[in-house]
Amino acid sequence: MVISLIHGVSVICRRDGRFLLVERGREPWKGWLAFPGGSLEEGETPVEAARRELMEETGLLAEKLTHFTTVDLSQDSGSAYDTSYYLAVYRADGVTGDAVAADDAAAILWLDLMEMARAKITESTLIVARQVAHLDEGMQ
Repeated sequence: MVISLIHGVSVICRRDGRFLLVERGREPWKGWLAFPGGSLEEGETPVEAARRELMEETGLLAEKLTHFTTVDLSQDSGSAYDTSYYLAVYRADGVTGDAVAADDAAAILWLDLMEMARAKITESTLIVARQVAHLDEGMQ
């Protein structure tokens, strides 16, 4: 039996320098912006969960998901987690469909880094977005 240390996933979609974010519609993060994502369901791999969460929250399909990093959300200031909650973060490529808020997403936004820095967003989300932007700039 394989025991996963990953509790949840999030998916980074980036177009024209902007990141896809969802406004959370449910507690404990209601009103906060985040990358699409959520918890793993029983028997689900992190990649399967990432693909499912992206579709459920935004209606988008990703042709390819690549692991980018793993973060411990209990380290975020104001965290709702008392113990470690490991989140696997994936980059989505070949994304198709029209983004529409669904499931527990109250809204869909495409924001650049400056807009994200002024938004109601967790520290870890902003750090990961900055890392992605830095890597993307280095590849140009």
